[in-house]
Amino acid sequence: MNVCAHPAWFGFDGADERDESELYFDPDWYRARYPDAAAGRSHYLEYGRPDRSPHWLFIPQDYLGRLAAATSATLPPEAQADPYDHFLRIGQHRGLSGHPLFDPTFFLARAPYDVARYSARDGPFTTFLRLLRAGARALDTSPHFDAAWYRDCYPAAAAGPWQGPLHHYLTNPTPTEFDPSPRFSEVAYLAACPDVAATVGPGGFRNGFDHFLRHGAAEGRYHTPSGQDPFATDPVPPVSAALPLRVRGFDSLVFLPCARAASPKDYGTFGVLDRSGVVVPEFAHPWLRPRPFAGAVARVPGTCIYGGVLMDHFGHVLRDALARLWFIRERPDLPVLWHHMDGLPVPHDAWPGWLDQLWQLLGLDRHRHLHITAPIGVERVLLPDPGVTAYDVLHPAQARALAARHCPTPPDDARVWLSRAGLPERFGGFAGEAEVEARLATQSWRIARPETLSVAAQADLFATARVVAGTIGSAFHAALLGAAPRAGLVLVHRPGIEHMFYDAVARARGLRQTYVVPALVPGSTFHPWARFTLADPAALADAVTAAAGRVG
Repeated sequence: MNVCAHPAWFGFDGADERDESELYFDPDWYRARYPDAAAGRSHYLEYGRPDRSPHWLFIPQDYLGRLAAATSATLPPEAQADPYDHFLRIGQHRGLSGHPLFDPTFFLARAPYDVARYSARDGPFTTFLRLLRAGARALDTSPHFDAAWYRDCYPAAAAGPWQGPLHHYLTNPTPTEFDPSPRFSEVAYLAACPDVAATVGPGGFRNGFDHFLRHGAAEGRYHTPSGQDPFATDPVPPVSAALPLRVRGFDSLVFLPCARAASPKDYGTFGVLDRSGVVVPEFAHPWLRPRPFAGAVARVPGTCIYGGVLMDHFGHVLRDALARLWFIRERPDLPVLWHHMDGLPVPHDAWPGWLDQLWQLLGLDRHRHLHITAPIGVERVLLPDPGVTAYDVLHPAQARALAARHCPTPPDDARVWLSRAGLPERFGGFAGEAEVEARLATQSWRIARPETLSVAAQADLFATARVVAGTIGSAFHAALLGAAPRAGLVLVHRPGIEHMFYDAVARARGLRQTYVVPALVPGSTFHPWARFTLADPAALADAVTAAAGRVG
């Protein structure tokens, strides 16, 4: 292709091609983004193709960065001369994206069969643009942007010239006035980061969320949940972790059990449907896709509480499955409904003993529990808001409900290392941890293996020890179970695992916490279950001991 000629998508030989060119190029966006480009389309063709954005959902520099990461440091000349044309012809078909809020994998995972089929032929980005033109509005394109929630919060996004929530969010003239999802407050982020606020505006970041996606998350900056409530009738209160939690009631629901997904990319399916067979969105789960159902069901009379989705994973049970514990413990008179998911990426033992121990420690053994193993119809269901109000915010009511263990043992001032050396390799970790533990033992650390301890004993470690350290993992969530933990925490960073909920645990319990980043031998894939090799185990042990002096 001659990169000096019109791109293939910019041809004007017929009406259909003209329609497609209008699909890909947004002249209003281009002129607003570049005030010197009054000529619009002709300006882009002559001057803008190497480094300017022809569309609100494409940033050339983002695409070139992703292309370089996916191929090599040497980019094809045609990509550097015209990134957008290269993306439309080649990149989108290779699963690449040109914008932080368009994740083709996420988009296709939530798309019906026909959309996936057209995407395979024409590319996911092209298919998305055609869906917008056809009138589809609240399409999911990224885990960072909640289109349905945004539409409910900001009704103007569905009216006027806007092509939908994402279009409104990325092109409206006052970008700092809108939150992208219930998990992120634009106002609170800019207030907490004045250095970021100074860079927002023409020539800088579009808003605080733009900075957070590009730099803030990697820098470990905190964010708080949005104060917007699309169902509120009163003025929105200030953002706070102590906002009242709601309990909503639903009549005549059908619950379908969890089932394994046909695709290994999906965790599974389940269903919560109303009397008409329509999915009830308030019960959505990020790991499970809803499925339809038609048929007879057994009936459960009376009122139940919906607990959530149980899984054989210690950390996710404490964080996600028991997120409604704050209300469940208040109503021991009502039975609790539970889904069960068994499609975790890394196999775990089915219903291990720790879950029975956790049930007893939290008093849940005094409740009647209904486990959804077949389709059932329930007369009335209470759905409490989750007590984890954002990835890094634990509601005080939920924190109090989890704090059930009163340690009978006095403090011993020990420094305890939580070992992962005995876990199966499929759970990830570090090669060289045994050398770390041997050196720590010479520095008066006690080595503990959480999987060999009862749940109560794990909680007690945080109440008795002066410092608890270890490679980041679910064992640190046990600090939530103690009524009076006091240990300082030293967490060794593992690539692929975010710190946000670990920070929430420390804040909820008022514990001092710091991180140590180990030097690793290059070559491992960065995901939560990867196995890494420590470059210098002795240096890591010394760094942990030094960090313990800062928190203990």
